[in-house]
Amino acid sequence: MTRKGRTKAGFPRSPTRRYRRILLASVLALAATPAAAQDGRPRWYGVDHGAQQARLVFGVPDGGMTLLNFICDKGVPEVSAYITHPPVRLAAGTSVPVRLSDGSATLTFPATVQPPEADGLLRLRGQVPLDASFEAILAADDRMSVSVAGSSARYPLDGVAAAARPLIALCGTAARAAPAADLKVAVTNRSRRRLEQLALRAPDGIESDSDAFGYDGLAPGRTRTFTIPGGAGVCTYEISVLFEEKEEDCCSDPMPIAQQNLCDDPRIIVHD
Repeated sequence: MTRKGRTKAGFPRSPTRRYRRILLASVLALAATPAAAQDGRPRWYGVDHGAQQARLVFGVPDGGMTLLNFICDKGVPEVSAYITHPPVRLAAGTSVPVRLSDGSATLTFPATVQPPEADGLLRLRGQVPLDASFEAILAADDRMSVSVAGSSARYPLDGVAAAARPLIALCGTAARAAPAADLKVAVTNRSRRRLEQLALRAPDGIESDSDAFGYDGLAPGRTRTFTIPGGAGVCTYEISVLFEEKEEDCCSDPMPIAQQNLCDDPRIIVHD
């Protein structure tokens, strides 16, 4: 099943006839300008999906038309690129080099031709290294050319630096070089039982552990502050607790209590 308005490859569905004309005019004649946001023509914009993903797009926001779509996932040094290009005779599945250049910095990466759609435009999918050359292009303010099999399309770079900030902040070279900050969290036990353990697990983690919280327990009505090393690089955790059980040898079974963004609110309140 695909999401409404998208093909299996992740591209928007074929635009209407009117948008096809806008699309081709924009790509072939450099029609986009800083006034694009007002007249419905393509422009650069960023999409921030929080701590895990960011996108840089050249297209019409909310208009169903995307020409360039660069998607970065946290911790991955490459950006997934979806490119809609003027028609070139290339069979689906063909691997072809794509060249990006702003006249100073140049970057070449392999892309795969996607199945054709009714509008006849070439669609490509590739992985772009998010290196110094790509960052230099995204910081430029003139024009960028995208060249495929002898065919080039040129895009204005007005506004690209501001639009690319979420992507660069999440996946750029500086972000990868800097270690994530530690995260201080305060836990308050408002239950009637002694809290023996509080375990945290990142949503994509394998198992929970109580190492950061410690194993000394927390009496009813008490608060403890602890530090998660590098925790600001994750932020959202699944939280579970173990209570003391007087009738048992040790404790209750682990009880999931919440999934919480501890960067936004570094407090955990435990109730019965």
